[in-house]
Amino acid sequence: MQRFDLTEVLRRTASSRYNNLVTRSTGKAIRGHIEQELDNGGDGQITVIDFSGVGCIDFSCADEIVAKLLMSHGSARFFLLHGVRSEHREAIDAVLERHGLAVVARDPSGAVQVLGPLPDVARRAFRFLVRAGGADENEVVEHLETNPAQARAALDELRSRRLIHFSSAGYQVPAAI
Repeated sequence: MQRFDLTEVLRRTASSRYNNLVTRSTGKAIRGHIEQELDNGGDGQITVIDFSGVGCIDFSCADEIVAKLLMSHGSARFFLLHGVRSEHREAIDAVLERHGLAVVARDPSGAVQVLGPLPDVARRAFRFLVRAGGADENEVVEHLETNPAQARAALDELRSRRLIHFSSAGYQVPAAI
């Protein structure tokens, strides 16, 4: 797992003593630093972007950091946004919606959810997998009270967006580990 504390990255890239992520150029500098680390053989398939120390984030920074990282690296790794508070979500949700992207986020209480657009049945399947700690397809079908084809489509949607993975233990949310 590779972890990026955005307040630390901000201090290194912008020499800022503030903890607000504002302006497109700030977001671009932060993303550039993260991408360089990822391209230098970052360990693991899970990348944690830690918002815990961030005061606020504007739409341009959310676009540069979250959306563009997902667009360029989201097919190769799982992303988890950690420490996302309600004041961060407006900007992050807006850019995810605009780009049709989704990402797993953990709030300060530890609750795990999906940010961005996602069909309702897939969102319900995701919440079930988080609560259950993982499940096989039959358990998902039973919980969703739907037919196997709809449950399979929801699981395929979640897998294709790198929100869950499949192993011998069944379907799991990597961020819930």
